[in-house]
Amino acid sequence: MNSIDDIAKALQDGIASGAYPCGTRIPSERTLAETFEVSRATIRSAIDILVDTGRLKRVHGKGTFVMQTDIDDAAIHFKGMNELLSRAGYEPSSSILRTQLRSAGFCLSRIFDVPESSELFQIVRLRSGNGVPISVENTFTIPSLIKGIESIDFKVYSLYDTFRMNHVEIQHINQKLSSTRARQSNARALGTAEGTPVMRIQITALDGGDNVVEFTDVAVLPAFCSYYTDAIISDGVYSINYQGI
Repeated sequence: MNSIDDIAKALQDGIASGAYPCGTRIPSERTLAETFEVSRATIRSAIDILVDTGRLKRVHGKGTFVMQTDIDDAAIHFKGMNELLSRAGYEPSSSILRTQLRSAGFCLSRIFDVPESSELFQIVRLRSGNGVPISVENTFTIPSLIKGIESIDFKVYSLYDTFRMNHVEIQHINQKLSSTRARQSNARALGTAEGTPVMRIQITALDGGDNVVEFTDVAVLPAFCSYYTDAIISDGVYSINYQGI
């Protein structure tokens, strides 16, 4: 066995059988090249096939990770901010500023329809394009939806990656755009002065039962507000469109 397609099939079978469990890192290209007795370039090409189909995900400096064991072509795929930035001509990157469990409190309890004392999981992420800060995303979800949420490396996986892994299907995404001013923590992360005008995007994602599974409050620098997302669910596929404001 030494063809690219054969190796891709072997890796795919390993994912399906559980030899490479969902959420774990596969062996290095060097190790796989020794196992299959082929060049690393051949292994890289085989991995590319599985990356393109969504079964694997490359993470710079960390390796290649298993995303899902079975791909349903009718499943909902969230293309995400990285694709939006790439389509707009930027090299996207992101960093996690904070993850934690916290009480819902008054406002979030109304959004998620849970008691104020209920725990939510918070992810604060800084998005950049070409190394320049673009936005701060303050995301909340219900921790019971995602197995082992506190141990997940959100530098590797997006929230929507983990939704797919846990069979949480997004059916509706609502967005509300408004203008506001950067608070101290957001201003510091964005490298701007406190009180600088920013675009605010509030994103609410719901499942098929109209239950809120995600709420994200985004602060975007004005220089990057020429594009915005328009969530469309069509034939089970979630796609992103954008246009100038």
